[in-house]
Amino acid sequence: MKNNCRRFIRLAWLALSLGTVQTAHAEKADRDKPIEISADRGNLDQLKGVTVWQGNVIIIQGTLKLNADRATVSQDKQGNQTMQATGRQVTFRQKMDGKNDWIEGQANQLDYNTVTHVAVLTGNARVKRGNDLVIGNVITYNTETEMYEVSSGASSNGGRVTAIIQPKPRDNSPAAKKPDGNAP
Repeated sequence: MKNNCRRFIRLAWLALSLGTVQTAHAEKADRDKPIEISADRGNLDQLKGVTVWQGNVIIIQGTLKLNADRATVSQDKQGNQTMQATGRQVTFRQKMDGKNDWIEGQANQLDYNTVTHVAVLTGNARVKRGNDLVIGNVITYNTETEMYEVSSGASSNGGRVTAIIQPKPRDNSPAAKKPDGNAP
């Protein structure tokens, strides 16, 4: 039953992603914007390539804003980065490319890897994209393929995940109707 639920959620998100590919991308211009980090404290270890920010951490890059209690960023010699943000509640918000909609998320921990382009939200995780919402204990999101996987883990809601997906707007224009005048 648990595998069927996971498969259903993956299929639902796949259908949603395929139906909204143009609107689901995060703001592409953000990649070229400077990154601003503010926190109560920061430590940089240049030899290890590790930076730790603690206390009311706010990271802003273009329309992306992330809030956490602690963020650790590591960079290898090739420039690949990983980030782990933790806190009572880690939150992020970013504008979707070409739309006035936002993607928002929250979890107890957020891990991101620039090589795999995978973000993992763990612990009371939820992601809202426009008016669509997915909730689970762990949400894994590939920012390149826009594929989600949601699992319940050992959550208090009986091992279930939730997805709320809005219907796609119907095109009622005359061009969308069949020759007999009816909608397809």
